[in-house]
Amino acid sequence: MYLRLYRVKDWLHFLVLPLAGWSNHSRVTLAGGILGWAFALAFVSAINQAFDDRLDRSGKNPAAQLGRRRALWLSLPPLALSLLSLALFAPIGLFAAAAMMLAAIIYSAPPRLKRIPIVGTLWNVVLGIAGFFFAGVIPLAPLVGAFALLLLASQLIHEAQDRDDDAGGEVHTIATVAGRPVALELAMVVVIVLPLAMWWLARRLDVTLACALFALVWMPLLFAHRRAAELAVLQQLRMRYRYSAIALGAVLFALLFS
Repeated sequence: MYLRLYRVKDWLHFLVLPLAGWSNHSRVTLAGGILGWAFALAFVSAINQAFDDRLDRSGKNPAAQLGRRRALWLSLPPLALSLLSLALFAPIGLFAAAAMMLAAIIYSAPPRLKRIPIVGTLWNVVLGIAGFFFAGVIPLAPLVGAFALLLLASQLIHEAQDRDDDAGGEVHTIATVAGRPVALELAMVVVIVLPLAMWWLARRLDVTLACALFALVWMPLLFAHRRAAELAVLQQLRMRYRYSAIALGAVLFALLFS
């Protein structure tokens, strides 16, 4: 239940982000940054689920069983461990961690920024970008840009999947306000923009072609699923997108650091 509260499976693939910002620092700094980032992600997940305890009607949120007060108390140990890890081993990441945690509280706690359409969607991207700065301060701009766009499309697909739960909890996402098709069509637009943005940021043909290939695969998939309403189908779409985005991220990381 506790692993579900911290949603470890949902963010394990994000643990490599501090590596992109790490350059002239020690391996201890990198290890401390990754450790601090992991605990920070656990805190963000726990506090979000704590305030979603009355929203999730599917029974997948453990905060509904634990109770909001207990879930909030359980969010504090990873918060403390994140700041402690960074203070001891990677103090360069303390500002990013503090900013991320403040942003998470504003996003999840009443009056809940996540209730505002578009703003709540973009705020998730802000939370994710913080990871680049946990072990350094100058990550590669093209990598950050690609991550932001990939995460934005992922968030839109997620909102399409969670539309019913969000509507029940009066969380006004793009999917609840404009409908699932609009959320998925916007995700398709983001995917189309990706190779254009990468050419502008990186000015490299290999990077642009990798993103263009990704877009060519995902444009028709998102278009074909824009009218999907079955949760199982939407969940499968989201997971496929996640794993393909991870693969693209690995390719871009290798290309940009080669």
